[in-house]
Amino acid sequence: MTTHIIADASDFVPAVVERYHSDPANLVQILREVQDAYGAISDAALDAISTGLWIPRVQVQGVADFYSFLSDTGRGRYDIRFSNNITDRYLGSAELMAQLCRHFGVQAGVTRPDGLLTVDATSCTGLGDQGPAALINGIAVTRLDAHRIDIIAGLIEEGAPLSEWPEEYFQVIPNVRRADRLLTADLEEGEALRVLVDRGEEAILAELAESGLRGRGGAGFSTAVKWQACRKADADERYVVCNADEGEPGTFKDRVLLQEHADMVFDGMTVCGRLIGAVRGVVYLRGEYRYLLDHLLDVGECGGGAWV
Repeated sequence: MTTHIIADASDFVPAVVERYHSDPANLVQILREVQDAYGAISDAALDAISTGLWIPRVQVQGVADFYSFLSDTGRGRYDIRFSNNITDRYLGSAELMAQLCRHFGVQAGVTRPDGLLTVDATSCTGLGDQGPAALINGIAVTRLDAHRIDIIAGLIEEGAPLSEWPEEYFQVIPNVRRADRLLTADLEEGEALRVLVDRGEEAILAELAESGLRGRGGAGFSTAVKWQACRKADADERYVVCNADEGEPGTFKDRVLLQEHADMVFDGMTVCGRLIGAVRGVVYLRGEYRYLLDHLLDVGECGGGAWV
């Protein structure tokens, strides 16, 4: 269940801010920890964060208001978010959410007065191939149906922690029907970096240009041109950023790559970092994929010399 730490905000929030070195760049992480601790972000917490980071309160408020996973009103001990993207809706997610709301006598988006649960909708959980799906306390619950909803309702009434729920409810099974060379290449961890060292940076950049490799975003920008521009830029520091957010409801390709091929993602980031002169890499992990964090940390520490 969602953890609510009973503590004095005047002590807890400054301690969180200090742990993040009072750096405004960590504002989202700080807000998320406060949300996890109290179930909501109060006015007092906003004031304390603003003071600790030396930034205007309106800036803190703006970030807190922007992200749907942050709230100024208390969420339930069971925080349930059904996906309402088009694939989940076709599979019946709206009816399943209504079923759970009826069982507990609550309205969607309104926490039950005793604080037991909040049932709500979110735009996309990145689980369109596992639907109908939901996030319960940030954990993916897949392939829901009326029978599973009845069982889940009973588990919630009993106060059962998610660790005691049926394991199959949390299975995110790869549904790749046709995997081309991108996902089937027989590469060892770190092999790409070894090839880069052996052949040299200019040779690899030339091959990237000849291959026509492009980014997967809407612009389809040339990878070689982008990396060359960064390599030649007049800058003291360079970074490699992996944006693990598909940005389009109903899509889930980044989840599959992080779940099944994180070692290749980190190896690719490491190669990019070597070519452009970066020593740090950042993975932006969307809130719906937070449950993958421990997996990514394990892979990052053990595979290919890359870290997340």
